[in-house]
Amino acid sequence: DLEFAIGEMCTVVKETYDEFIAGQVLKYAGFVSEEGSVGNFGSEGNHFALITYWKSFEAHEESHRAALFLEAFGGVMEFCSETKELGYEIMWQGEK
Repeated sequence: DLEFAIGEMCTVVKETYDEFIAGQVLKYAGFVSEEGSVGNFGSEGNHFALITYWKSFEAHEESHRAALFLEAFGGVMEFCSETKELGYEIMWQGEK
């Protein structure tokens, strides 16, 4: 199933790429905060977010061209109608 395919892909990344720092897999819990949301929103559907941290964007991109990763990613794609990889810069991070 999808969770197993994601686990296999994450294991490949973690054990193969020295430039990989850390990652998180998040599954949509099915709710939207009315207090924190602005504008119209509807059914968000079932989805996952894979957040990864790399030493460089170039290392991330290089990992995606490797046959080992492409094979593992193919297992995830069997369950997906679309994927998007959005790049972000950390603007703030905190803990209590």
